[in-house]
This record gives sequence, structure tokens and C-alpha cells, in this order.
Amino acid sequence: MPDALPLYPSDFRTAPVAPLNRKRRKNPRTVTMPDRVGPHVRLVFAEMARQKLRYLDVAERSGVQHATLKAWRKKNRPGLESVEAVLATLGYGLVPVPALEALPPALAGELTALALKLRMNIPQTWCALLDVHAEQKLLQMRASERAAVLTDHDRRTAGAANDNVKQRRGRVVASSAK
Repeated sequence: MPDALPLYPSDFRTAPVAPLNRKRRKNPRTVTMPDRVGPHVRLVFAEMARQKLRYLDVAERSGVQHATLKAWRKKNRPGLESVEAVLATLGYGLVPVPALEALPPALAGELTALALKLRMNIPQTWCALLDVHAEQKLLQMRASERAAVLTDHDRRTAGAANDNVKQRRGRVVASSAK
């Protein structure tokens, strides 16, 4: 197949590409892309630049300190909770994607066939499968349960990604009436 789509993006599990020497921009970004950082941090800074958000904006919304965000550029590596909070603020979720080698051979073969049929790479195929699974789970629920799940999700995502508000502790009594 001459125009076959690759199973993984060209930059999946590879070393970062060296940046090009570019001229100074007339309209400088508020956030620049750091060199030699991991792909998650690269995504954070690329999205901050694309959405034209400053460090203070992201720090305020995510609950991650301003100094911590700036330290990701050269000194520190972000923890899982911090990078998830910042990515949620930017409108992203963090989903692990297994390599084909880590999967059982039968599943890897079916996943490869599905990816080729959908003309997607493996990470895109995983995301599509997760979306379909979530939709099916919601469709299987009763209307009242589905509304409660969606309302709870909207309530949790309405505030800051890491608002550090203590949750109320109380007993939830489920009724067994059908």
C-alpha cells in the first residue's frame, strides 16, 4: 500500500527534535517553547502559547504554582497530579497508550487491523475506542443515572482543575427499589 497511514505518529516514543534557528517574531508569544523537555511538558507549553495564556492564568486555574510551571522549563520534571491538573485546565486529558509489543498478540493484531480500517494511528484508535466505550456505558444506564453522572461530571469540571476544596463526607444511601 503506497499511501498507508503509519500506525504511530512520527514523533511517538522518539527523542525530541532540535529546534530550528528562527528569527525573532514581531509579535512575541507570552510563553515560549522550552528545549529538551518531555512530550507532556512540550504539549503544556505549546497549548499555553496557542491559547495565548500566561503562566499566571494557568497557575490560577489549575492550582499549580506559578514558580512550579516556570521550573518545568529547565529544572524540574512535573509530577503526574500537576501535569494532569494543568492539562485539564488547557482542555486535555492524560490517557496512557500501550505499545503494540505490550499487548497480547491477538489483541495487537485486531487493533492494527482496526487502525488500518479506520485510517488512524494507534493512539487515535485507542481514543476512539475509549469514546465508544463511554458512550455505550452511558446508553446502558437508566436516564436518571445517566443524568446524575453527567451532572456530577459537569460539576467537577466547572471549577478549577485542582481547586483543593475539601469534599463533604457523608453516607450515600442507594435505594434498591426498581
